[in-house]
Amino acid sequence: MAEHCIAHYHRPPAGVTEEILAIVRALTGRWFTANVPDDTARDLRFQDALCVRVDGRMVAMLMFTCLDGAIHVTLMGTHPEYQGQGCGSRLVQHLCATVRALGFDRVVVMTVPPEVNPAYAATVRFYQSQGFVIRKRYTELWESGAWELVKELG
Repeated sequence: MAEHCIAHYHRPPAGVTEEILAIVRALTGRWFTANVPDDTARDLRFQDALCVRVDGRMVAMLMFTCLDGAIHVTLMGTHPEYQGQGCGSRLVQHLCATVRALGFDRVVVMTVPPEVNPAYAATVRFYQSQGFVIRKRYTELWESGAWELVKELG
């Protein structure tokens, strides 16, 4: 049986950043636009990341930061070979437990509206299955709008 472990990186070192970027590149085209790998490389200089490793190989990541007293998920992805195996759920659950213990009461994520890209209906369903609710719809963000989903940690 494969061993799964989650590691938390504060401003990940270069080697870890490269592993995260490998996942991002594997998802670029279907989930991420062409600018995301370069943006991610810069973002990781100031953000934290949670990463799932299976038998030592990084297979999923979740990047986050804090803004206005809430934790914001800025990017999340699972390598295509490992999608549907619960890695994303583990990451979100670990994040929520960790930040709740630190005194945070909500986690926010922004995503592409499904009417812009139908593939994102699965993203919205995933976050809803983790307890997030659609809080706002923005028309002025990104090229074609965004949805804000929030999970209250209570």
